[in-house]
Amino acid sequence: MRVRREKKFRRRRRLALLLVLLAMLLGILFVFWSWVDAQARAVVVVSSVVDAAVITPVAEAVSGEPRFSDETVAGNPALVARPAGEGPWPAVFFVNGTVPEGRKLPEARRLAEGFARAGYLVVLPDLPGLTRDRITPETVAETAEAARAISEHRDAADNRVALVGISTGSTLALLAAGEPATKDRVSVVAGVAPYSDIKTVVNVATTGSYEGRDGDFVRHRADPFLSYVVARSLVAALPPGDDRQALSSEIENVGREHPNPLGGLRLRRTEDLGPEARAVVALLANRDPNRFAGLYAALPNGVKKDLEAFSPLAAPGRIMAPVQIATGPQDKYFPASESRNLGGIAPDLRVTVTPALDHAELDASVGDVPALAGFNAFVVRSLRDARVEE
Repeated sequence: MRVRREKKFRRRRRLALLLVLLAMLLGILFVFWSWVDAQARAVVVVSSVVDAAVITPVAEAVSGEPRFSDETVAGNPALVARPAGEGPWPAVFFVNGTVPEGRKLPEARRLAEGFARAGYLVVLPDLPGLTRDRITPETVAETAEAARAISEHRDAADNRVALVGISTGSTLALLAAGEPATKDRVSVVAGVAPYSDIKTVVNVATTGSYEGRDGDFVRHRADPFLSYVVARSLVAALPPGDDRQALSSEIENVGREHPNPLGGLRLRRTEDLGPEARAVVALLANRDPNRFAGLYAALPNGVKKDLEAFSPLAAPGRIMAPVQIATGPQDKYFPASESRNLGGIAPDLRVTVTPALDHAELDASVGDVPALAGFNAFVVRSLRDARVEE
């Protein structure tokens, strides 16, 4: 009799212990569910941009088929990708870099599809200037206007929008997130390889150097395409007239694939140009980092004002949304310090430096586990922040 009571007592104790453990497991799952959910969605998103022979078919099998449409958002033509089922959904504003194909770029469409399969409404507009390899104040203004419009989209949840940018698109997303009219609507800024200071970018594009924190010049070898975009943008900032038209045509004729886009300007005589255009050509033709500051200071005030509009560190507003940045240790355009310097305007900043990234491309094999893990963590945090208000 006593033995039976002891066995019954032990069974009850094991059952009680099991119930306690189950309660603890459910509690942990409840606390960390947003992370588990974000990781599952991250697998779907990342599989859309990597050649994963196993993961991609599985991700496509378990997610619904997205629906694509061409719409107009804030006056700009846009690709819109909706998840399967009924909305509203957390909204993603995908801000592309400078690519002629714009929203029709196959890689951009695949990424939009990945976000839609993961349960996000994705809007990818063609912003002014980006398909022509230049940035203007209109580009910046339209990015902020598009962010506001997307947050008000009929299928966007909670009147919020996540800004997801690549390269220059990351910088435009940062600028939009600091605008008074949009900053309260932004759930997260997730950017790959942005720049933060336009002066650093122009310096790198012309002299192959930038000024480090100790005042010394740091060498940074950038892809020639950066010089092409910088030249296009600087010339576009000149006042309308013959000088701007002539220089713009000369640079455009060089072409975006040229290995030395500034070569012609460095040999060009400038007697036919006015003083403002001569100042721009002098800066673009310069190779000496010690002369850069003086030549930059000599730019026309209107040109410098436009350049500051492209620079997050020069913007007056702070970014209150979480900012998740990923970049490579040796980015082919912008130094990794450009991402770290964003701490001055973004209090909630997290920077992931991973060799998995070759600027805007994910360049890692399955065997490169640490690099992929770092990028995966960046994606998970970004997706979790994008849904936090859902």
